[in-house]
Parts: sequence; structure tokens; C-alpha cells
Amino acid sequence: MDLYKKLEETNISQIQKLYEFAAPFPHIYIDNFLPENFASDLEKQCRALLVDQDNSDGIQQKSKHSLNDWSLMPNLLRETCTFFNSGRFINFLESITSVKALISDPHLEGGGIHQTFKGGFLKMHTDFSWNKRIELNRRINVLYYLNSTYKDEWGGNLLLSKCPSKEKECDMKSIKPIFNRLLIFNTNDKTFHGHPSPLNFPVSYPRTSLAFYYYTFKKRLPSETTRFKSTKTRYIPSKGTKFNLKGTNIKSRLGYLFRKYIPFM
Repeated sequence: MDLYKKLEETNISQIQKLYEFAAPFPHIYIDNFLPENFASDLEKQCRALLVDQDNSDGIQQKSKHSLNDWSLMPNLLRETCTFFNSGRFINFLESITSVKALISDPHLEGGGIHQTFKGGFLKMHTDFSWNKRIELNRRINVLYYLNSTYKDEWGGNLLLSKCPSKEKECDMKSIKPIFNRLLIFNTNDKTFHGHPSPLNFPVSYPRTSLAFYYYTFKKRLPSETTRFKSTKTRYIPSKGTKFNLKGTNIKSRLGYLFRKYIPFM
């Protein structure tokens, strides 16, 4: 199966301009990205897989599980991860994003397969900027969705925003997690994203995606940095979002609330 067909068919110059000028920050999504039969079989394998690494904390993310261990992946998932880590795909990313010398992460730190179950959520956040294991700066995110029977009433749209906690009007992009959709976007201290409202996906059909992150030796631009030396994922309450802090320690409660108002935390 030729997974690289879409790369060859894409009009790079056209899509690069769409990416650069997208609001609220550079991003693009490409539908029908992998061959349909391959994508269908891949989804079946992923949904049959036991994804048991629980990433939930009940405040910032809930009912979210992941798996990034290559030895536990079925054959099509391993093939897909190899594709997204390949030089040909990285060349494709560099052409679209204009971020050069990108390096993939073979350990899939924070990535791999993600599944969020009914009632789960992922609060608006900016990503960790430094990968300690490979000692590189995170620059680009790639998400690939595997929800073939998705319905609008299930929720789970990925929201993109530069200022999700502000009361003023602010650009907010909503992207549906539909089957065989690829999403690419810049990641830095100003690129907030998440799906903060509880999901209404069926109990036996979690919101499923694959996540891959790309790095450079070169640091982020000064215009992309607001947090001094902090490199961890930063979650903040978004406008109009309710949250329950019961059962958490005082430090976690105060930190989550303060991050709404203090940009460098």
C-alpha cells in the first residue's frame, strides 16, 4: 500500500500559503490523507488494541488513554508510525510549515495512539516545549483522526485559539475529528488547543487519534515564547468552561486557576 501517494499529489505551494496565513495560528488539515482501505483497517486494529496508559488527572484531562510502545503495536499501526517518522514525510512537513531541519521522535514521547472516552476532555493548553530524552525543541504537531462513524452531536472538536481565557472576542477555530483527516499546526507558547467540553462519544467507541511531534535543534522564535524557562505543558481554564477541582490538592487547584491570568506560569 502506497502511503506516500497523498504527499506526491498535494500542491505544496498552495497549501503552504494556506498554512502560513491560517487563523488563529498556522495550521492546515488534509482530508482522505491515507488510502481508504488502509485507513479503515488501521482504525479497526487501533480500536481492538488495549490502550491502557491512563493520562487522566480529572482537572486538565479526563478519561484519556494512550500507547506509544512500538512492541505492543499491531502491524498496521507500526507501519503508520514508521511513515510519520520517515524522511519523506518530514520533507513534506518542512515544505508546508517552512520550519527547516525537523527531527521526528522515535520514542513517541507524549504521542502514539490517543483515546478519550465518553465524558472525557482535554482542557485548552500549550504543549511542553522541550523533550528531555532527545534534547530538542518541539515545533510542529501532527494529529491523524480515526473516527469513521463520527457524529456532530458527539462533540470532541479540536479548538485552536491564541487567548482562550480572555473575555474579549478572540479567534477560535473548531476542527472536527473526522476519519482519515490529518491536522498539522505550529506548537509554541501561544498556540492553545484542546477539546475542553466532556465528550458524548459512545461508551464503546472512544475518540481516537494518532499524535506525532517534530523538533529542531534551533530554539523557538522569541515571538513564540512567553514563559521564560518553563517548558512544561500549560493548561488554562477557557472562557465559559466549567471545571471541578474536588479531590485535588491545593497546589494543583491554585496553579490551574492562576494560569488563567499569569502568562509565564
